Amino acid sequence: MIAQRLIEDARAAGISIEVEDGDLIVEADRDPPAALLAELRQHKAELIAVLVPPTRETVLTAAADPGPDDLNERAAIIEHGVGVHRAWAEGYAALSSMCAPSGFSPERWSRIVDAAGIVIDRYAAVAIECGWSDLDVFGCDPDRPDARFDCMGLVLLLDRCEIIGIDEEGADLVTETGTRQRYRRRPLPVQTVCLWVLGCDD
Repeated sequence: MIAQRLIEDARAAGISIEVEDGDLIVEADRDPPAALLAELRQHKAELIAVLVPPTRETVLTAAADPGPDDLNERAAIIEHGVGVHRAWAEGYAALSSMCAPSGFSPERWSRIVDAAGIVIDRYAAVAIECGWSDLDVFGCDPDRPDARFDCMGLVLLLDRCEIIGIDEEGADLVTETGTRQRYRRRPLPVQTVCLWVLGCDD
């Protein structure tokens, strides 16, 4: 990771780096190498993201706002801010900027993206430790993602449900009415893909 390497290089060069009021403050007791200063300026946003881990609200806002930032930058914010591996961070960043794919109303798609954000924020580390794959969490059928339940990963089945626990075999859910349900991990069909590869319904 570039930001972590730059922080270590700066410390070795006698440079202190802090964040004040959202800005990067660089101080040195001697003239720092010009090349290092240039790199610090170039990677300012990533350095701030590492030095001041964002809250979940900041992370999800950054992911959901297409803005001028590219997908890689938004994914980096999620990856380092919430501590998930890159594939899930990139996938969630893509989901957050997608329009609703075929078969999903905008309202339902919004709930799915919200559910994905909650999984990323609260349960990603546990799920990864328990061996959950990308498809276990974000799987869907490429042609009928809204209807093929046998291809659905956890996120697609969270509509109006809340996760209360994850283990190696599945996840415990509770519905809006308080009913407890059990989602069981199982082998998914070979055609299963991740949600973020779906096209938009134009």
